[in-house]
Amino acid sequence: MSHGRREKVTASHIRRYEALIFFTGAVTLSLEVLASRIMTPYFGVSLYIWAGILSITLVFLACGYHLGGRISLGRSPVSLQVLLLIAPVTAALFLVLAAFFYPLIFPLLSGINLIVASFLGSAVLLAVPLVVLSAMNPWLIALAREGHAGGDAGAGRVFFISTIGSVAGVVLTAFVMIPNLSNWCGVIWLGLLLGLLAGLMAWVQRELPRRERTRLIALGLAVACLGGALLAGQRVYFKILAGAAAPGQELVVLAQYPSVFGNIKVVAARDECGEFHGELLYLQDGIIQNHVSATGEALDHTGELLPIIGIYAPVPGHVLILGLGAGILPQALKRRGWQVTVVEINPQSLRAAREFFGFNPEGMRLYEADARTLVRRWHGAFDLAVVDLFQGDGTPDYLLTWEFFRDLHNCLRPQGLAVINAFFDPENEAANQRLLATVAGAYPHLLEFRTPTGDDPVDNAYILAAGYPLPAEPALAAARKEPGLSEKNRNILLTARPLNRESLSGIAPVSDRHNIFSLLLAGSQMRYRNQFNRLPWHLLVN
Repeated sequence: MSHGRREKVTASHIRRYEALIFFTGAVTLSLEVLASRIMTPYFGVSLYIWAGILSITLVFLACGYHLGGRISLGRSPVSLQVLLLIAPVTAALFLVLAAFFYPLIFPLLSGINLIVASFLGSAVLLAVPLVVLSAMNPWLIALAREGHAGGDAGAGRVFFISTIGSVAGVVLTAFVMIPNLSNWCGVIWLGLLLGLLAGLMAWVQRELPRRERTRLIALGLAVACLGGALLAGQRVYFKILAGAAAPGQELVVLAQYPSVFGNIKVVAARDECGEFHGELLYLQDGIIQNHVSATGEALDHTGELLPIIGIYAPVPGHVLILGLGAGILPQALKRRGWQVTVVEINPQSLRAAREFFGFNPEGMRLYEADARTLVRRWHGAFDLAVVDLFQGDGTPDYLLTWEFFRDLHNCLRPQGLAVINAFFDPENEAANQRLLATVAGAYPHLLEFRTPTGDDPVDNAYILAAGYPLPAEPALAAARKEPGLSEKNRNILLTARPLNRESLSGIAPVSDRHNIFSLLLAGSQMRYRNQFNRLPWHLLVN
């Protein structure tokens, strides 16, 4: 290119590309946030998975910076401008293609080692977009260098603008995109907007050769149209994915509730004649949290908890329930005469519970808040507390420490009882004992129940905790004499095992100062996730 062509790169042109860099920086971080949520139903959110996702993301960014710097060497200003506009179009195309293909690829990947699968899944979603978008920074620096005699040639300004754009991307994704769009749609919208923006930028950059401008405009519009077509045809596409359901029945998504705390789906089974059975599933991020029969009977852990509560807290009083889910447990205890207080951080849980599971909050106290924060405010207010807190692949680790269970103990009356729903891994007994010892740090007496070990890699466990002895005899007697118990509930009651601080004295409780549960439970969480990543493919797309 001639020197005259170089002189056409003015400050106003650079400002336009800085605006583009701001937007692509926003897309980069937005994509990272969305990608982690997209992969959760397939690979989980354990410490190992997060480490894999973050490390490979940084590798892609580093590769983009390095390759962008090498490619910029010796490039003319016009060539650099073409690169700056072709990069977002390329990223947009691969985002739309990734949205089309990942629902087909990820279920296959999840059948292998989940850590390896998370690396491969990250590559499918992020590799090309992150590499080409991060390469834009050194290209713009090279272009800006034409007007700088020294200093950093505008490098600091370029990375400042890109980083501030990334901050904006995170904020908009968390507070606008995720609460209002599915993550699948969010990725397509990012691609669509990138394509349109690149086409618009090519249209206004009239100093570029006409042929290059025309190609860039056409490519940007084509990618945007491709993304729009995929959004418009999503029902047809998901119907094709639903073909992975078992013969003779189809699992139908009745409603979907996106939120910053996870994607909730309400699912029903329809037989080969097209009739619904009446059973409903409550899924969050690809994990079945509640299962209700056509008659409203709990077919999940709620049906196992109720007999235990009936034995050890037979007289209704004030109950605090941490975690709403589909609202089955609060509704059941309300019918038994309990005065119910529910704490739930996700407002979409309440919507799903009311609209599909018959949850009626009349007469209850509902708080939309974090359980840890709210429990600290109450002292001696409840006769029973039920901890039923799950997000991702288990209970968040900050809700498993000694300090949390101490606060839970303080909010109970002297004869109050805490009931904790937990996951115990038969292959990780050390972590199970560590959780029991942590609860025992706040309560002198425990009573442990476990679901009978079967084919599932992780079992439900129910820990009763109180300031007074909790003998096994009432549970054992009920298992022998209660005629209405199911065989599973009878077997659970027979596992009753009293524990106290002395029996767990050799095991150190976990505290806020050194909370290692994310590490202790990482393997268990991956085994638990494996139970659900074999669901029909359309249920895992969030």
